[in-house]
Amino acid sequence: MRLLLISLGVVAAILFAMVAPALSLRPQRPAAVDFELAAPVTAVQAARAGSGLVSPPLDAPDRFNVVGLRWQGGGGEVAIALRVRRDGGRWTRWTSVPAEPADAPDRGSGEATGRAVSAPVWAGEADHVQYRLSRPLRGLRLHFVNTTGTATPRQRLLTTLRRSANRTLLAAAAGLGSARAQSPAPAIVPRASWAGTECEPRTTPEYGEVRAAVIHHTVTLNEYTPEQAAAAVLAICRYHRNSNGWNDIGYNFIVDRYGTIYEGRAGGVDQAVVGAQAQGYNTQTTGIANLGTHTALPQSEAALAATAKLIRWKLPLHGQPTAGEVALTSGGGSSNRYPSGTEVPISRVAGHRDGDATTCPGEALYAQLPRLRELVGNVAPRQPRTKIEARVTPTLLTFGAEARVTGRVRLLQGGPVAGVPVEIQKFERAAWETVAATTAASDGTFSAAVTPRASRPLRARFPGNPSLVASASRQVNVSVRPTISGAISAAKVPVGRSALFSGAIAPARWRMVVIVERRERGRTRRVARLRVRSPNGRFAKRYRLRKPGLYRFRAVFVGDRLSLPATSRAAYVRAIRR
Repeated sequence: MRLLLISLGVVAAILFAMVAPALSLRPQRPAAVDFELAAPVTAVQAARAGSGLVSPPLDAPDRFNVVGLRWQGGGGEVAIALRVRRDGGRWTRWTSVPAEPADAPDRGSGEATGRAVSAPVWAGEADHVQYRLSRPLRGLRLHFVNTTGTATPRQRLLTTLRRSANRTLLAAAAGLGSARAQSPAPAIVPRASWAGTECEPRTTPEYGEVRAAVIHHTVTLNEYTPEQAAAAVLAICRYHRNSNGWNDIGYNFIVDRYGTIYEGRAGGVDQAVVGAQAQGYNTQTTGIANLGTHTALPQSEAALAATAKLIRWKLPLHGQPTAGEVALTSGGGSSNRYPSGTEVPISRVAGHRDGDATTCPGEALYAQLPRLRELVGNVAPRQPRTKIEARVTPTLLTFGAEARVTGRVRLLQGGPVAGVPVEIQKFERAAWETVAATTAASDGTFSAAVTPRASRPLRARFPGNPSLVASASRQVNVSVRPTISGAISAAKVPVGRSALFSGAIAPARWRMVVIVERRERGRTRRVARLRVRSPNGRFAKRYRLRKPGLYRFRAVFVGDRLSLPATSRAAYVRAIRR
């Protein structure tokens, strides 16, 4: 009996450990994974034998939700089609996939990688894939993404157990009367809900203008459930970042066929975030992608209504009317229909093909744009636009030191804005977080002190009010250098014994290096480079002094994206003979 109880206890402990991550009042989100598969040799040989290629059915390394192709560029245009199936299921219809899609960063944006890629294709739950090409592609690889926690049998079991536990907990919490306030219209699903930490941007966002809305489709399969839509958005984000090499998902917003709006590229839904959705026009537009393929299938009325609501809010927010045309300046690019510098008149609600050489957003959805414009209507901005400028001094400081953010708030076409609140924000984990607040003086100027703990972009933001449109400054960067202290346990140590070098780094960093040098014949020579861990900010390292002489110890932090490199003051110990 005792053995049985012990066994049951062990099983219970194992089950608890498996479901523990789901014991939260937040909906359970499985970890996303990416994996790749090189095109098989047999497929390459088949391609060389003729003008086209249909690959054999390929068994993916794991179950996937999204798949796309990547290859070494050059060689002219190529037609691509994909189809997928699940073990024991039927193949989907062939889906025509754009090669080198016109969804792309602007030239010189810092994320234009020059990679040759296809658009990602939503596959639902699939194990097998087959592709069709009009010509061979050199260095062809298939990139897969799984965001539903179903990649392997073990992950499928864990996901089932955790979702069950999470739903039970959420139901219990709902029974206790917990409630969440409704977001103001339009309702937008934030990144934290569909991405969490699974698709954090590579770098901080850039900001431009919003003068028009560009409508896209994602060219993925249309068969998805409401529950799968968020997973599809995450999968596209992972594909854009990890396969295309972009900073983040290309689109500013994504709308599914059920009318749900998702926040896309990080940086704030109320901000003019520069996306990678319409090459040559990204700094002047906001990109709204429809989840699915709308070459032959029209978009749903629910999605059109949600998109119209989004545009009626977004364009006036940036001081733009929703009707009529606007002249955008082409930034050029390989996918652009117009040379750089050309003034391109387009509708305030435009299709992607209006500016770039693409069929996006598909024939069916493009034919619905007049209907969408009717739903949007003619909404004029009711508030004057504002502009806020900011600078930070100093831009380089030691940890714990104070920096000051100063600037001015004014009307875009007019004088200063006095007495309004100003927020000083830092960018962290794909979102802006307020770290200080102040008020603009009578001449619109402001000043606020901040004490950054790490190297982070900062900005100043006027949140807006019923009379004035909100605005945010361009980001200003501040770099922080850690402080490191170090000391030797004794001034003299017998040869053959160890000297203890210890100290602290603030803010805490996980890994450091201790450099040991010895004075020899009038010269200082390095004798050791020791790795040391400092998870709580403190470190200690022993080193055996094998020869007599004067030794110098220094702690070195090599730097990372949060902190600059730093070095402690030298500490000395003399090794003496007994």
